[in-house]
Parts: sequence; structure tokens; C-alpha cells
Amino acid sequence: MTTYDIHTDRLFDVYKKRSTSIDGLKLARFKEAYLRMAQDARYRPSAPSDGVGNIGLSAKELCNPARLDREAAAYAAAFCAEEDKGAFHIGCSDFETNRAFIWAIEAARCLASGILGEPHALRLLQMAIADVEQAAKHRRFR
Repeated sequence: MTTYDIHTDRLFDVYKKRSTSIDGLKLARFKEAYLRMAQDARYRPSAPSDGVGNIGLSAKELCNPARLDREAAAYAAAFCAEEDKGAFHIGCSDFETNRAFIWAIEAARCLASGILGEPHALRLLQMAIADVEQAAKHRRFR
């Protein structure tokens, strides 16, 4: 068993314990968000990786629904723990998309403020999307 598997198993156990408590609905939504990221965006931040975007799973492992479910549950537990602390590790920005990086973070802060922050969050996310699209377009023409 790898260190990654041990870590995932521990988080999965936390998920199972908390999913029957008052946190259950929140954990279910976090898990759903992960599953949607995996399905719609083909993005699995809790999958084992090399740290530069390459997932370290075989094709069979990538298609294993039980593995994805455990991964999503572990992600939900970890995200819940970060939220409980009020601190999220994000990393450093890329120079060409650092404005989008700021706007996405500020959009998250707006969403944390509740319904009054939603219009600001939507606009900030639209600005971030436009900035990332512009950076991608610029890179193609180099």
C-alpha cells in the first residue's frame, strides 16, 4: 500500500464518520463537486500525480468507479477540514494568468460572504475566464 493510499484511506474513514453527522450534507456536496470536476472538467486533484499535471493511474484505475468514489470522499473530508480551519492552500500564480488567479480567489471570498457576494463573484469569474482565454490565445500565437 502506498503512502497515497494510506492517506486516502484515512480521509475516507473521516468521511464515513462525519457523513452521518450534521456535516453529512456539506460533505455530500463537496463529494459531488469533486465527481463533477472529474467528469466535466477531467480534473482530479486528489488522484496521485507527479505534481505537474500527470495523474499516476493506469487506464483501468482511472475508469474504476469505486476508486473515484473513495477519492471523492477523501477530497470532501480534506476540503471540509480546510474549510473548518478557514485556510486553503492554493499555491503560487502563473505570471500570465495572475490577474485571473486573483479574481478567482476574490470570487471565492465573495461567495463566502453569502448571497450579497454572488453578483460580484459572477463578474469576477467572468473576468478570470476572459483573462485565461486571452493568455491561452496569446501562447498559441508565439
